[in-house]
Amino acid sequence: MTCFLRRNSSIITLLLLASIALAACNFPGFRVTPTPDVFATSAAATVAMRLTLAALGTQLPPPAQPTTPPPPPQPTTPTPTETGLPPTPTNTPTITVTEIPCDRASFVKDVTIPDGTDFAPGDNFTKTWRLKNTGSCTWTSGYSLIFDHGDSMGGPASKQLTAGTVAPGQTVDVSVDLTAPNSSGTYKGYWKLRNPSGVVFGIGSSGDVAFYVEIDVVQPTVTIELNHIIAECGS
Repeated sequence: MTCFLRRNSSIITLLLLASIALAACNFPGFRVTPTPDVFATSAAATVAMRLTLAALGTQLPPPAQPTTPPPPPQPTTPTPTETGLPPTPTNTPTITVTEIPCDRASFVKDVTIPDGTDFAPGDNFTKTWRLKNTGSCTWTSGYSLIFDHGDSMGGPASKQLTAGTVAPGQTVDVSVDLTAPNSSGTYKGYWKLRNPSGVVFGIGSSGDVAFYVEIDVVQPTVTIELNHIIAECGS
């Protein structure tokens, strides 16, 4: 133990002498010409210092390792948030304007002579229809009722529809004078309308359907009074 302390004291003394010599070199105006002894003394002092630190258990810090700078932060891409899709616009219904034709009619009812009415051969009668103006033009005195096809039953080929006017949406009673045929059977005659320009039209959605009159012609039943027969037989 005593030898160790003596050794350490000698080393410390050498360290102090080396420190004083180094400090003296830094004073201004003081120049010392180094000699081989000075270099030897400085080297010995350095070795002694390291041995002393090793003996005392003092470890020199390892040389600092160059630090690698951390990598630059990577730019983060924001995660797109799910947004609800905009509502799909509903198709707006298209309003279709239907053009109303100029001349169009519709059947309302039979005013006289229902279908299947019985007549004797040669009977005269007047057939009347009620029609409605469903077109966009007003019927005037220039409009006519015309025979289209079927059994004419003695009726005219055409006649004036009205003496006045029939506006769109109004009704009119159209009549024609007819005569029952002489033979028994069912008879049917078809009629239409005609405008002043000669265009023929009728009823129905397409305006080309004819309206008609239908009758049954039957032979009259001969009734003989029984009393008259008896009287004739007794005379």
